[in-house]
Amino acid sequence: MKNKKVFMTLIAGAFLVLSGAAIYYLFFNKTEALATETEVRELVEGQYNGSTITSLERKDEMYEVYMENDMGEYELTVDARTNEITSLKLVNRKGETSSGEQKPEDDQVDEQPEEPSSEKPAPSMLTREEAIEIATREVPGRVEDIELDEEDGIKVYEVEMEVDDESEATILINAYTGEILSLTWD
Repeated sequence: MKNKKVFMTLIAGAFLVLSGAAIYYLFFNKTEALATETEVRELVEGQYNGSTITSLERKDEMYEVYMENDMGEYELTVDARTNEITSLKLVNRKGETSSGEQKPEDDQVDEQPEEPSSEKPAPSMLTREEAIEIATREVPGRVEDIELDEEDGIKVYEVEMEVDDESEATILINAYTGEILSLTWD
């Protein structure tokens, strides 16, 4: 009699565990469908009007997108599960003349600004204020934090910007050249 009660208790416990697992897998373990290339293309083109997508490739659960606009060439990363842009990195900035016209690509390579002979040849680092000015030109918003850091052997300013209540951006700026190395949205 006692063995029968223990046996029934074990069976009832196993039934409850299996029932709980079945309910979890049926109702709570929903796998989201990954975004299609068309959805990613619409997202990027909608977010960055006037840009042309030059390459779009899915790698696991992420899409790697290359696009061009009048500012330059950018590399974006899009999360295929959430359909959100997780990073934006400037790959190649297009040069402009003082009148705003595009320079031919060949001229950019050969042309070097002349430095007065009295200046030191070593480059000087940007000030925090100059880095903030560059960041706010790229992403209008309020600066939350700025730090001087080192990435891959390069001194960079990491500027955290609050764009609105729901979005923030982190901008990495080369501390010597002022070039924007990456732009990541949160």
